[in-house]
Amino acid sequence: MTATGPGAPVPELRSAAVALAATLAFASGPAQGQTAPFACMASADESDWLAESYRDTHTYGLGDEEEWIQSYGGLAAAGESLFFYDPLRPRVAHLSGELEERHTFGRGGEGPGEFHVSFPVPWLDNVSEGFVAFDGRRVVVYDRLRLASFDAGGEFLWSARVPNFTYLEGVRFVSPVDEEVMIFGMDSVDVVSRHLQLWSTHRADPSRRQLVWERPVPRHASDDPFPMLTTREAQSQWARHQDCIVVSDGGGDFLWIVDLPTMQTDSVALPEWEVPAFGELSIDRRTLNVGARRVQSERLAPALLWLWNGLIVDPGGHAWVRAWTESREEFEVFVVSLATGESRRLMNPPGFPTAFGPPGVFYTAREHPDTDEQHLVRLERQRR
Repeated sequence: MTATGPGAPVPELRSAAVALAATLAFASGPAQGQTAPFACMASADESDWLAESYRDTHTYGLGDEEEWIQSYGGLAAAGESLFFYDPLRPRVAHLSGELEERHTFGRGGEGPGEFHVSFPVPWLDNVSEGFVAFDGRRVVVYDRLRLASFDAGGEFLWSARVPNFTYLEGVRFVSPVDEEVMIFGMDSVDVVSRHLQLWSTHRADPSRRQLVWERPVPRHASDDPFPMLTTREAQSQWARHQDCIVVSDGGGDFLWIVDLPTMQTDSVALPEWEVPAFGELSIDRRTLNVGARRVQSERLAPALLWLWNGLIVDPGGHAWVRAWTESREEFEVFVVSLATGESRRLMNPPGFPTAFGPPGVFYTAREHPDTDEQHLVRLERQRR
């Protein structure tokens, strides 16, 4: 593959909403200031999706065998349409706003519109959260080998092969730009450095990808041949709001906000959060299987301690950030205005949003407490 380096020319990527700059310069280090680019600003001081309490209204995945969920590859929403990616079946389910299945598409294989059956990952693992995106017209799916673009009816448009990396390295986020362009965000790691990168790929030459944005993040410089294998090492989180990409390195004190039309980058401060003692998600030892013998290595001190493990932006321009907790059943959620940086902590939220519906409605993923069945839940604000 051919890729351009920082500061190299990038072709124009045009759509009705996005036109990436023709020439993009590399800028390192954290952005300064607390004001988001205009295209990213929140439309109100407080999110229309905030509420003191919510109630479950609909579910998907607890019905008959056709509705059964085998694995979680992300949920994307626009308007009254949601798209859920199940990597192990493999297929994409088009759902209504009430989580009724409208149709499905996709099957396993290597041909156009087919999906690679990826290795199973733990249920509700945020690593797979950004593997499907929908902008109201186009669906983009990442199957750990390729980016594939479909129309809203499930008709295959085109695909591009992208790097396949490990659990802690590789693609974290995908998004359509228009019918000709897709973008993806990734962690890039080598033996001495780690960078967060935003890339584009074009339908006219899908074997070529272009680097359009990059930021360095902490990493131990060592001769470790398997970097970042400790689960306490922070993983990046990505989200899109209109013409902006919002990025967290998973352990820092701020969100980067990248304005796509200009590639201007600003930052918004995150609230203070003290990482609690590590509980059921605490494994920070790596285990290798060598000659059928399990070899346990020494504890690895992370270069960047995992502080935030969830990020999504609601349609009004407020970032919802999930803080690290001892148990995955515990939810500590902060809602941060991209316009002002002001934040609010949710009290006893029933889950972390994976997609948003109309004001007051969001969707989350759960396991049934009795059967461990994996399912999606629609939650709606309770009115008094």
